Amino acid sequence: MGAIDAYTYIAHDAVFASAQTGNMIVFAVKLFDGGISRAWVNIPVWLGFALGCLMAQSMLTALNERPTMRERYGRLMLLVVAILLVVAVGQNWFNPYVLIVILGWLSGYELTTFRQVKGSAINNGIMTGNTKNLMTALYLWLYGHDQKAKHQFVWTGLIMLMFIFGAYISAMICTWVSTKLILWLCLAINALGLIGIWLSKERME
Repeated sequence: MGAIDAYTYIAHDAVFASAQTGNMIVFAVKLFDGGISRAWVNIPVWLGFALGCLMAQSMLTALNERPTMRERYGRLMLLVVAILLVVAVGQNWFNPYVLIVILGWLSGYELTTFRQVKGSAINNGIMTGNTKNLMTALYLWLYGHDQKAKHQFVWTGLIMLMFIFGAYISAMICTWVSTKLILWLCLAINALGLIGIWLSKERME
């Protein structure tokens, strides 16, 4: 998510695909500074994000009867890879506003469907909640000697570092190489994730 947000912020007039708190703040600042003609671009991506959350929840409900978590996550990730393939191939022809709506939809979809890492509830796009959870887990680990909290602290910290690293690399590539490369890299990473899910011999929890 960090890579996508950095990309949309740099390449699409300070729009965030997943960070909707930041998106609303930027919208308000643009509205004051330049009026609705400048600020409106931040609205469609929010609507796309909301629709992505809605569809993801409906798919989670529909896939509840699947026998294994691996099969469920495999099907959910397959759609992510398919959408990324479409936007990566079509980014030269899509209207920029259509592109950011699709990326907003994709972000809402991913944040709703992939909410756990190694049994810990973690969001890979909302760092405000992750920071709160990180400090709560740290307290429970240090003062309550809770090993589950230690596990939560470690994985939340890793996810946050990955988010920052992804945003940094994305900004570097957008600035020094080409904004067109980011979606291809995101496609490759998610495709590898999909392959990893299907090759996994263990039940995902």
